[in-house]
Amino acid sequence: MPHAADCLLEAWGPDRATCLTQALLALVDTFAEVHDSVTTEVLPLATPASGAEDALVSLLEEVIYLVDALGVVPIRFHLAEAEDGGLAGDMEVVPASRVDLVGPVPKGVSYHALQVAPFGGGWRCRALVDV
Repeated sequence: MPHAADCLLEAWGPDRATCLTQALLALVDTFAEVHDSVTTEVLPLATPASGAEDALVSLLEEVIYLVDALGVVPIRFHLAEAEDGGLAGDMEVVPASRVDLVGPVPKGVSYHALQVAPFGGGWRCRALVDV
């Protein structure tokens, strides 16, 4: 959802890990079309046991960092609940040159309007991303 110089992401899923995975995919969709890109590398992705909102911010900021610092774009995410209460998994990435950049790469995540909570038998999240 466009929001002035920001982008408001919303995602849903049957469980927290799926919901946050959908939020990560939504983030990538704001700036890149990945088509059927072939993975060139798999990188770990994890959050420590913390609040659900902190986990979402951590994951979104990790994607933003990878694009900015390493020049790679995640195209697939695999997350699951970890035994310690955090999330663990990985992401498949490709060089940014192999995707179509369709918008500005986000710069950060705001705690304003941030929500992660059970909703209607599943989970729902919302995050405001600075572009």
